[in-house]
Amino acid sequence: MQKKVVWVIVIFIMSVLTVRAQEQEKPYKKALEAVESKLKIGDFRGAVADLDQISLQYPDAADVYYAKGLLLGQMGDYQGAISSAEMAYSKDGSLQNLNFLMDLYRASQRWDDMVKMLQAYRSKHPMQTFISRELMMTLAGLKKFDDALTVYEEEVREGRRSDTLDVAKAEVLIHQEKLPAVLTLLKPLEGQSSLRQVYSILGYVYLHQGKSKQAVDVLEKGLKITNDPVLYLDLADAYRKEKKIKLAFDALKSAFDSDHVNFGDKHRIMLTMMDAGFKDFSLDQIQNLANILVLRHPRIAESHVIKGNILWRRGNMQEARSLFLTAVGISPTHVDAWRMLINADIVLRQVDEAIRHGNEALAVNPGNSMLLYFTGLTYLMKEDYENSRKMLEAALDHSGDENKFLQSTIYGALGDLYHQLKMDAASDVAYEEAITLDSTNVGVLNNYAYYLSLRKKDLDKAATYSKLSNELEPNSATFQDTYAWVLFQQAKYAEALIWIEKAMKEPQPSAVLLEHYGDILSMVGRSKDAVKQWEKALAASKEKEGDQKRIKLKIKEKRYVE
Repeated sequence: MQKKVVWVIVIFIMSVLTVRAQEQEKPYKKALEAVESKLKIGDFRGAVADLDQISLQYPDAADVYYAKGLLLGQMGDYQGAISSAEMAYSKDGSLQNLNFLMDLYRASQRWDDMVKMLQAYRSKHPMQTFISRELMMTLAGLKKFDDALTVYEEEVREGRRSDTLDVAKAEVLIHQEKLPAVLTLLKPLEGQSSLRQVYSILGYVYLHQGKSKQAVDVLEKGLKITNDPVLYLDLADAYRKEKKIKLAFDALKSAFDSDHVNFGDKHRIMLTMMDAGFKDFSLDQIQNLANILVLRHPRIAESHVIKGNILWRRGNMQEARSLFLTAVGISPTHVDAWRMLINADIVLRQVDEAIRHGNEALAVNPGNSMLLYFTGLTYLMKEDYENSRKMLEAALDHSGDENKFLQSTIYGALGDLYHQLKMDAASDVAYEEAITLDSTNVGVLNNYAYYLSLRKKDLDKAATYSKLSNELEPNSATFQDTYAWVLFQQAKYAEALIWIEKAMKEPQPSAVLLEHYGDILSMVGRSKDAVKQWEKALAASKEKEGDQKRIKLKIKEKRYVE
């Protein structure tokens, strides 16, 4: 939950300030109490202003700059956070201030500044070898490989060689794709080192050389020596290459069952599986891992989202919905969880619930274009066109920074809405915008083509769009029916019959589809067959009374009537 994250930061900031003030009896102790009061009521800007005042009076108070940096970072002002962190570090070059500044430089990708800072710190504190490793990795990321290796050689000359330093060099060599050199460097450490990364990197190199058996051997050895369960993830990859799928799954299960493997690694594995990256595993096995994920990380919303997503794919919509509910309860700012919850409501035909959840989501995520879109869609389904229009037009207004796919989807929904409101010109413009943004938006291509056919307008354009939707999604009965109906309006009855009969392979054809089939049969001279289809359409029809009258008239006169 976002509030909890905010309050963790607030509590941490105040603990930093008040503990130091109390221990060292700093003269700005009273002023810090005023800052704490503002933090407690969520007045972050007021707290920052107070910290600025303290800094003006006590310009050497490094801990105040540190606290201000933390607070600005929490508020999303990373440039301000960096400036404050730099001031804190200039006043007090402690490891705490260094690490905070490094984190901010990483987040802002200010690699050159990070290199300068690390070089300066290293020259003053040569025995802090972790700085040398950090410097090597940063230089390698900038593709300054020779500089990174020079740092390694300097450390070795000073007698500071270690397993961790060799691992840092190995990672630089991997950046350079010098895999044989990595083996030469780390192979002597196999069986001697208790560092997990030694075995992980050796396994990686062997796998990339196509030596999966050697990878399995070195990783199994590493597990025995280090007892580090993270190696199970590497071992799973090696077993997969060996086609030992059960062993690969067992290795993943051991990793997921461990509290020492972080959630991020497990999450990455699950996303890969869900994207069909691990085709070797069954849905039951993937479900098993998702179950473990929730058990081990019950307070992380994303674990519930992943399990819910898998249950959704298995058709267990009700249980999936429960998991999405749990996820938004843990993290109300999790937009994807809200989106999937609303989708589940819609699939379960609980439109009122979908509307309620949409409005709850927007209360904590105001102005979010995706949530505005889904909420507008639910109002559209309920035929509450006034609220639907408010939501969808607001979604469009807030979609400037969104991707073209979402923008196209919003325009498509507006096209549907404006059609219902009989705003044909606005509907056409919305559909055209949607197609301009995403020419493969099959839903828009189909709906636009169908509504043009109903109005008998721009039928050549309608045929082009409908044909394209069928090419993009060739097994949709809805799209096939639309194309048949466009062809019908073009008086291409024989061709329309071919397409409507494709659509009729649908196990439970709708009343509209049945009626269209009868209409087309009538126009190719098969009146008796047409009447049979109209009778089925009438039996299945839940449409308005006027539509039923039309079908009854067709049956009575045994011919097509508009």
